[in-house]
Amino acid sequence: MKSHQNKHIREAVNYAIERGWRLTESTGHVWGQLWCPLQTREGCVIRVFGTPKNPENHAKWIRRNVEKCPHMPAIPADEPEDSTDVA
Repeated sequence: MKSHQNKHIREAVNYAIERGWRLTESTGHVWGQLWCPLQTREGCVIRVFGTPKNPENHAKWIRRNVEKCPHMPAIPADEPEDSTDVA
């Protein structure tokens, strides 16, 4: 797939892909679609426009939607170190 012509949107798309989202090509005003890791009908879809009015705002919107997706796998927090070592 070709990369998006706008660097802000291209970076936002790469941000989504790095987090497990899939990108598919589209035609018309919609350049592509991002699909969340949940591979069912209930999964999230983000439409990436080819020529949005404000590309920087569109890129921010893409990132926000990736971050708020309820289907993303939980990232485990660092476990606290156990200070009860017995020597």
